[in-house]
Amino acid sequence: MKTLTETEMRSLVTLLDDEDQDSVNIVRSEILKIGEPMLPYLDEFRASCAAGVASLVEAIKLDVRFQGLRESFERFALEPDFDLEEGAFLLCRFGYPQVERTPYVEWLEKAAEDVRSGQPLGTDAYTTMQRLNVRLFRELGFTGNEENYYDPDNSFLNRVIETRRGIPVTLSVLYLLIARRLGLPVHGVGTPGHFLVGFTEPQGGVFFIDPFHGGKLMTTQEVQRMLIRSGYDYRADMLNRVSNREIVVRMMRNLIAVYHKAGSVVRAEKLGALVDVMLKGPRAKA
Repeated sequence: MKTLTETEMRSLVTLLDDEDQDSVNIVRSEILKIGEPMLPYLDEFRASCAAGVASLVEAIKLDVRFQGLRESFERFALEPDFDLEEGAFLLCRFGYPQVERTPYVEWLEKAAEDVRSGQPLGTDAYTTMQRLNVRLFRELGFTGNEENYYDPDNSFLNRVIETRRGIPVTLSVLYLLIARRLGLPVHGVGTPGHFLVGFTEPQGGVFFIDPFHGGKLMTTQEVQRMLIRSGYDYRADMLNRVSNREIVVRMMRNLIAVYHKAGSVVRAEKLGALVDVMLKGPRAKA
């Protein structure tokens, strides 16, 4: 396909103002073929076009961004066991297409360094975990967003870092990303209804951390009671570790439920298509 010049791309978007719907559909198709390089010209046209055309321009921008995001997810899903951090920030682009990952990665690095620098060399993992809990939950104030549990922002890591509020799975992802920088033996635990973090002790035993409730430490029996109180028929496999792929898919499905609850059907359907992409990729190792 011939690469268009800036003048040609600028002229192409102005054709969206055509009264003939067939012509508009052809223009829309051409814009989607070009993809994200068209976004600045769509923004420019949006600022001056008639109100009736503006909604069409916004819809096309959404399609262009989604198309690019889908391509990113397709590449990402090919990895047998991809990076959790990359997946979480990729999901951020669904709600915040222009989000810059770098400042949030720097924040994660600093959060880990603050914990590391505040204790002597050779500190054991359990003590480091306790210090991380103090830093995140007492000093920085991260907690579950019980007042606005169904706010979509609770599912986007960038907004969780900014607001210090989230749901169990995103707060657990935040915890995992910092804890792994500290070399802690942690993993995601896909307990139904309430995601947790598992911590493996030197003797091989596992206890659980609940980032939604201030880093509360829980035994297997306590988690079992929590699940039973919530109406689940407890099974031991509910406490199994889950892969990075499974964690990201859970984040996405939670957000789909939020969109359905809010009546945002189009967003739910588009995100559902990305879940399908993730599930078609290679099976990840736990």
